[in-house]
Amino acid sequence: MKKFLIAIFGILTLMAVFGRAEAREDCLIMGLIPAEDPRAMMEQYTPMKNWMEKDMGMCITIFTATDYTGVVEAMRAKKVDFAWFGPFSYVLAHDRAGAEAFAVGMDAKGSTTYRSYLVATPEAAQKLGIANPLEGEAGMNILAGKLNNHKKSFTFAFTETASTSGYAVPRYYMMKAGIDPDKVFKKVGYVGTHDAAELVVKNKIIDMVADNDVTYPKMAESGKISPDTNAVIWKSDPLPGSPLALRSDLPESIKEKLKRSISRVPKDVVTGYGKITGYKIVSDKDYTLIKEVKKAIDSLK
Repeated sequence: MKKFLIAIFGILTLMAVFGRAEAREDCLIMGLIPAEDPRAMMEQYTPMKNWMEKDMGMCITIFTATDYTGVVEAMRAKKVDFAWFGPFSYVLAHDRAGAEAFAVGMDAKGSTTYRSYLVATPEAAQKLGIANPLEGEAGMNILAGKLNNHKKSFTFAFTETASTSGYAVPRYYMMKAGIDPDKVFKKVGYVGTHDAAELVVKNKIIDMVADNDVTYPKMAESGKISPDTNAVIWKSDPLPGSPLALRSDLPESIKEKLKRSISRVPKDVVTGYGKITGYKIVSDKDYTLIKEVKKAIDSLK
């Protein structure tokens, strides 16, 4: 019943926003996946949105849904023109809505990658005997052995099924290591957003969650969590960063305007997922790894 109500709420939200979009056909609609609190994300992206409006000479409105799939479906319905996706939700949008990746945020060192994390309560980390984060495929294999020695001892939560770091990548590594979450963990669930994942660990509601090296340090710096409350026990290999993608059927003139504008946003207003200092132009081929992850995930269904 709860899932049904959430689904109905999501549909009503989409209908309301679609109505506003249709009433403003002169505007581009910018979508944001709700990786964190949607209201906070809208506030965060507004200054850059305002700068891009002036730079492009076009009005832009912001759209976010109750889940990642809502943004993908909005683009498929031509109610979103361009959007910030996670790598996995981008691949979904590419397949379902003809999305084309065109830019990715980069940090002060020019890096455009990030990592998936598994985060546990200090008690769970201690019980597993993990004092320092395990890494990559080899690390997940080690974790598999430790979990097999403590079957059904811990609860676990992903964020949501369209999240790269909160679901697809850790599930991919688990599959390669022979971990079946439903058989290894006492209970498996979904918490929706990355900040929610960290908070359920901090409050000892869930023993272990999937997150990433963007949300974890952000929440640690703000004092919402700390290594004393949330222990990182595993890190993935570097992943291609969260892309900005546009609808493939947009006019070429709009596509060029978007690329030109995003590549020169001033540092004092630039924003994105993580500590972004600017944007680098990319293409769909930069997400080949994530497409391979998607194929593996699809094989589990």
